[in-house]
Amino acid sequence: MALSKEEDFIIKILEEAGEMPFKELNEKCADQFEGCRIILKKMKEKGIVNFSGVLPGFTSTIKYIDPADREIVAKEMQGTSRDSGESNAPVQLGRPTDEQQFVLDMLEQNGGELGYKELNAAFSEKFEGLRLLLKKMKSLGIVDFDGMIPGFSATITLLLK
Repeated sequence: MALSKEEDFIIKILEEAGEMPFKELNEKCADQFEGCRIILKKMKEKGIVNFSGVLPGFTSTIKYIDPADREIVAKEMQGTSRDSGESNAPVQLGRPTDEQQFVLDMLEQNGGELGYKELNAAFSEKFEGLRLLLKKMKSLGIVDFDGMIPGFSATITLLLK
């Protein structure tokens, strides 16, 4: 797998540290390139790094994944453990992230449904990236809403109880 110069730069930093707060890593990358979050998202999908959520937040810790473990992590991130015959079956890979658990708790506290605006107001006090998180949770069969990414007027429905 060919890596970009940005990915190589991040790997060199994390190889030495093992893990690093996103804020600190972002500051080191800012002089070299823009778009650190998106690059880290792609690196997570490749199994090179790991962090909670779909995109790293300011309080996230970015963990370097040893090359020997990357294939396993990348398969988990891509959902390759899903049966090919049941593409709509819910898949839960391990323990929910803190962000996912927050969404699950909010939905459970509100009878399994909550408007996006209300959920976003509570979510944004602790985390970032609710729309992308909900998109991922929908693809895993955990929640449902109209469209691919929830709009402001969307109702988020809990599917797993």
